Amino acid sequence: MHIRFAGWVCFLLLSSVATGAPGTPPGSILALYHRSDSLFHLSNATASSDSTALAGFEEVIRQVEKAVDFPGKDTLLFQSWLKKGILVDSRSDYAGAKYAYCRAFSFHPPTDSLLFALYVYTGASYYNLNYFDSANYFLLKAEAMATRTRGQDDQVRLYNTLGVLYYDNGNYLQGKNYFNKALGIVESKKPLDTAFAVDLQTNIATSYYHLEQYDEALAIYRKLLAYHVSSSNIYINMGNAYLGLDKYPEALASFRKVDAVKVPAVLNEMGYTEMKLQKADSAVWFLDQLKTRWKNGTGSPNELDLGINARYRAELQADQHDFMGALASLQKAIITFSRNFPETDIHKNPSNFAGTFAYYRLYDALVKKAEVFWDLYKTRQDDNSLEASFEAYQAALSLLRYIEKSYDTDDAKIFLKRKSSRAYDGALSVCLELGPRHPNGNYLEQAFAIIEKSKASIITANLEENRFAHAPGVDAGLLQTERNIKYNIARLHVKSEAATDRREMEALAAEKAMYEIQLSQVQKQLEQNGTYYRMKYQDNAPTPGQLQKQLESNQALISFYAAGGVLHAFILSSAVFTYVRIDSLSRLQQDAESWVDALETTESGRRFKAGALGDRLYSRLIKPLQQAVPSKDEWIIIPDGFLYFLPFESLPAGEGDKTLLETTTISYRFSSRLLTSPTVNTGSTDVLSFAPFAGQGSDGTQSFPRLPASGEEIAGLKGVHYLDGQATKRSFLKEINKYPIVHLATHAVSSLNNAAASFVAFYPVKHSPIEDCLFLEELYGLNLNATKLVIISACETGQGELVAKEGVISLSRAFAYAGCGSTINSLWKADDKATSFILQRFYVHLQKGETKARALQQAKLDYLASDALDKSPAFWAHLVLMGDESPVYKKKIGWLWVLLLVPLGMMVVWVRRSVKKGKKKSTSFMDGGM
Repeated sequence: MHIRFAGWVCFLLLSSVATGAPGTPPGSILALYHRSDSLFHLSNATASSDSTALAGFEEVIRQVEKAVDFPGKDTLLFQSWLKKGILVDSRSDYAGAKYAYCRAFSFHPPTDSLLFALYVYTGASYYNLNYFDSANYFLLKAEAMATRTRGQDDQVRLYNTLGVLYYDNGNYLQGKNYFNKALGIVESKKPLDTAFAVDLQTNIATSYYHLEQYDEALAIYRKLLAYHVSSSNIYINMGNAYLGLDKYPEALASFRKVDAVKVPAVLNEMGYTEMKLQKADSAVWFLDQLKTRWKNGTGSPNELDLGINARYRAELQADQHDFMGALASLQKAIITFSRNFPETDIHKNPSNFAGTFAYYRLYDALVKKAEVFWDLYKTRQDDNSLEASFEAYQAALSLLRYIEKSYDTDDAKIFLKRKSSRAYDGALSVCLELGPRHPNGNYLEQAFAIIEKSKASIITANLEENRFAHAPGVDAGLLQTERNIKYNIARLHVKSEAATDRREMEALAAEKAMYEIQLSQVQKQLEQNGTYYRMKYQDNAPTPGQLQKQLESNQALISFYAAGGVLHAFILSSAVFTYVRIDSLSRLQQDAESWVDALETTESGRRFKAGALGDRLYSRLIKPLQQAVPSKDEWIIIPDGFLYFLPFESLPAGEGDKTLLETTTISYRFSSRLLTSPTVNTGSTDVLSFAPFAGQGSDGTQSFPRLPASGEEIAGLKGVHYLDGQATKRSFLKEINKYPIVHLATHAVSSLNNAAASFVAFYPVKHSPIEDCLFLEELYGLNLNATKLVIISACETGQGELVAKEGVISLSRAFAYAGCGSTINSLWKADDKATSFILQRFYVHLQKGETKARALQQAKLDYLASDALDKSPAFWAHLVLMGDESPVYKKKIGWLWVLLLVPLGMMVVWVRRSVKKGKKKSTSFMDGGM
């Protein structure tokens, strides 16, 4: 957990600052400046020569500041303050260095290169003082100038410092990108600065182990040990990598090779390892050793080391049931990590995270604090501890969402989400515990807000950001640049997955890292707009009351959350908000997976039998929902976990042999935050459709068989059709977002473990997968905000990797991310003819003005009423609607109703005229009487 801020060696720092031309000051001052400057640039400088140079610059500053104005005075002061700052910096006096650098800003820098260097040094000094916001401000100023300067050493320092900032924020992917960029510059210089290169590679490896890629990290560490440079720094990080693998003896062996005087943080890590080995006394001894060194001034532990020490000590105290001691230690850690929060009261939590010292460490300490209060509550059964636990969780989750929004790439956000379920699960448990104890405390509403803010936050953030394009002052061109960069990153990711040559993979990785850094720069530019910044970081979610106003009288919204062996269901209708708890989650999951497996493996001609499995799923899952909202015949379901793969409409309805399809209209959402008021498209009603394999299949690098039913599937659709050789990826990208509906009758591949390998196939013009197929990640860079519905008539397009609280990383999700209102996709490979029949009937009902959900339900019922031989759910339940269920077309009024309404309207007009005449007569009479 220790990262080296590489390269802060005096000689390296000094090499990048030019002597400059100080003008024509009095001769004695100029002579003193030149003597100090020559010592400053010595190639074999010593502590003594640096002290003499520093004293000289200080004397120059003193004399010049009291001297009358002369040409070059500002330049001389700038140079002297800057070089004083560098010399003070080399002594690790970061406060003194920061002061000197800030004074240098008072005078006009003679060149852009010197201004760039000053930004870098000032940002680095603020970083070393743990003022992260100020550090970020100056470093971003420097980054904006980097391409205009030739100071490679300063560029290396800039990118390394930015890497460390991202690392400390928990964004290890972006940190690694910056470390690699710095390393590329170092390796391009001859001769190679081995020490600096080793430090940067150590930082890269440390990012790997935080990304839980322990083997990659250890391989780099072992290679670096051969250089015999920064060995202590390498060994402490090796130990932490072994800790991540739960290899405690190997971790201790690495830690013992660290010089604790040079790297006192190793004492924390040894204490933590002993704690994992259940050796409490040894753990306390090591933790105490670090505090002793701090008090005695030996080894110079820094502020972060003290915060980590308090955090580890708290875990040890909690394990020994010393909850109050643990809470006191955690409060010390929180004060350290937050920097701007001085409260020692264990019931207080930070709420403003600007200037926070170490974001992710602060989040971790807040979560642990909430957990310890929960343990204290279980011991005491007191409301104060329970409420304190909830407040700590709320602070942790607020910070977590802030961190997630600050991340630049979706990969980094997904990595964060994989590690955040613990906080959401704990907060929900505490909230539900508080509810019965405080019936008027609004805790059910708060529990609902917790789970909804956890769901599909990455999709939600992207869609909200797309809406910012219309905010005052927001540069729409920058937003388009952001989308273009995301598209390029996606293409490079796909190419790297297909690459086999090591050099090619390294080149693609470097290019991808470059785009990810550009993405960060664009997002920082956007955040300069105050309106954009406020909108991006707002932490709002619709309340149950607001959602209820959007529901029709026959609708129910059901949001599931799986945690701690329980399936939680929050149920809303226009008049009801309630909660259902379903226990034995693991057994329910087994039954649901067995059900889906039976659907996927049912063969043609075989009858699907629900049997005891169906009875269990009905009684444990469906019946409680029906009882909660008995009169609602339309359900909007927000799944969680394994429920994403379960088509609810296939389950028994509790009425004989009927399925839910026959009693209830069902659609699905990723989150209630994506629930919007229904809108009816009043523009184009055409459909953009593609059937690339209707007439023939394809050979080559990827072979796709013919889909004879796909041509019939799109033949009757009003709009633009692309068949066979015309149905190319290029045509799709050219026509996309011009039509309310897109229909893709083609092949698709969904990878359960690698989103980059999932794609929609178009006609293979170039016989290259990256050129002929639309890959899932490429969709992230498209804008589909004018597309109401995408129908992906292909196999398993709803499948993909399940990411906790974000949903299935599927093609369906990718279209939603790009702004598409809804998708119809397939959960498994099903019969082509059945699929084609259902989708053709779907359009018939959709064009009548039915909602998408109702049209799909009715189309499936039409299939059941047809003369098809196979009518088990396996042949129709695979198609599900994810997203907005509202209609695409206006409701059509039949001729019979027109014939009835015309005379009725004429009668209404006649009645109104008669009433008006009566009113006029009455008014005249009254006026005359007066």
